[in-house]
Amino acid sequence: MTSRRLRDGQDAAVIDVGSNSVRMVVYRIDGRAMTPILNEKVMAGLGRDLAKTGLLARDGVDASIKALRRFAALLEAGEVESVFAVATAAVREASDGRGFAARVKDETGLELRILNGAEEAQLSALGVSAGAPDASGVVGDLGGASLELIEISPKGPGRGETFALGPFTLAREGDEFDYARVVKQVEAALSNTKVFPKKGGDFYAVGGAWRALGRIDMSMRGHPLGVLHHYEMSRGEVLKLTDLVRKQSRRSLEKLEEAAAKRADTLPYAAVVLERVIAAGQFERVIISAFGLREGVLMERMSAEALAQHPLIAAAEALAGRNPHTRAFGAALEKWIAPMFEGQPLVFDEGREAVLRAAAARLADIGGPLHPDQRVEIMFDLVLRAPLAAISHEERAFLAAAIHHRYSKAPPHHADAYHRLLYEDQQTAAMALGAALRLGADLSGRNESLLKQFSVSVDGGKLLLRVKRPVLDLATDTALRRLDAAAAALGLSAEAKTT
Repeated sequence: MTSRRLRDGQDAAVIDVGSNSVRMVVYRIDGRAMTPILNEKVMAGLGRDLAKTGLLARDGVDASIKALRRFAALLEAGEVESVFAVATAAVREASDGRGFAARVKDETGLELRILNGAEEAQLSALGVSAGAPDASGVVGDLGGASLELIEISPKGPGRGETFALGPFTLAREGDEFDYARVVKQVEAALSNTKVFPKKGGDFYAVGGAWRALGRIDMSMRGHPLGVLHHYEMSRGEVLKLTDLVRKQSRRSLEKLEEAAAKRADTLPYAAVVLERVIAAGQFERVIISAFGLREGVLMERMSAEALAQHPLIAAAEALAGRNPHTRAFGAALEKWIAPMFEGQPLVFDEGREAVLRAAAARLADIGGPLHPDQRVEIMFDLVLRAPLAAISHEERAFLAAAIHHRYSKAPPHHADAYHRLLYEDQQTAAMALGAALRLGADLSGRNESLLKQFSVSVDGGKLLLRVKRPVLDLATDTALRRLDAAAAALGLSAEAKTT
C-alpha cells in the first residue's frame, strides 16, 4: 500500500474487506474526479459468525483470501501502483482478525489497514462529501457488523460514533427475525448517541444493504432514472419502505428486486436500523449515497489543488476526455456564455445554475466523435447516466437535456426522465443553455483562441453578438442562425455587430 499523493491521470485501487463483502474498485483519477474502471465484489460473509464465536467465519476467510488473490493478480497485471486495502468491523472486532491480516499479507502481498471505528466513520463521511460537497446532516454507513454515524456539513466530517448494529450482529442463529427484539436492541444502542443534537434535516445512507433498499424503492415507485447516487426518499416514503421490507419473507424479498435476492437474510435487519435511525434523528429526508468509504480513502490522498475543484466540474471534464484543447475550450466556453444568462429567471439556486452551466460547457463537445445522425439519440441518455458526482437526479436530467439541445431543438425522444423530472420552465432553460453552447461551439469551431474573437451580451431585450473584423468570415449564415436560435430560446431578439 502506498502513502503517496494521487497524481492526475493515474489509476488507483481501493480494496474494502468488509463484514459481508470483499470488494475492489480501480479508479481513474482525473483531478478530483474518481471514475470506476474496474469493480469486483465477492459476498464472503466474513463476519457472519462474529456475534456467536468472536471469530471470522471459516468459509468467509477462505472466500476472502481467494478473492484477494485474484485482486492482487489483476492489479499486478494492470500495473496499478497505488493500492489501498482496508478492513472494517469484522476484522477489527474478531479475535483472529490480526492473524487474518497477516495471512493476507503472506499470501497476496496486500497489507490491510485495519480501521478503528472513528477512522471508518470519518472515511465514510469524507467519501459522502466527495459525491455531495454541500451535504449537511448525518451520514450513516451500515456494514455487516457495525453502524457508523457521523455529522457532516459543507466544512466536512464532524464527530462520529460506532454501534454494533450490523445485520450479522443483530441476527441470532436459528431464530426467526423478531421485530420487537431488534427494535429494542437498536433503540437501546442509539439512546445515548450524541450525533443527533439537532432533529430533522438530511440523512445520507451508505452501505450495500441500504442501497438495496433504495433500489427496491426505485422499483416500487417506477422512478424514471436508474441511478442510485443521490436518490432521495422522504421520511414517509422511508417508513413505508422499511415497514414493507421487514414484513416480507425471504422468497418475497427475492422477488422485489434483483439486489434484494443477494441480501434477503440481512435486509429486514437493515430496514429496522434505518427505521429507528430516522425516528431517533427525526430526519425529513434520506439520500442514498453511492460514495462512501472507498472514495473517502482516495480523498485522503488528494492534493489541495485537486480538492479545490468542484467535483461535478471535475467529473464532467473526466467524461469529456483528457485532451487539453477540449478542456481549455470547455473552461473558455463557460465564461463566454455567462453574460447570456444575466437577468434570466432561475430554475435552480443561483450557485447551482453556475455549476451546471460550467459542467455543461465541459461537455459541449462530448458528442464530437459520434456520427451526426447518432448524436441526438445518444447524448441525453449518455449524460443522464454518466458517473457524475455532486448532482441530484433533477439536475442530471437538466444537464442531459442541455447537452441534447446542444445538438437538437426537439425534445429527447422516449425520455421519461425528461418529462417526469423536469418542470416546463426547467425544460425551457435547458434548451436555452444548449442553444448557447451550440452558438459558441459553432462560431469558433470549438477553438478557444477563435472564441475570444467573439463576445455576447444582453442589451435592451437583444442578444448582441460582437464579431471582430479579422474573423468576420467565421460569422457564416449557419452561425447567425445559431444566434437567432439562442436569442429565441432566451426570449430575446438577435443582433450581430462588427467591431
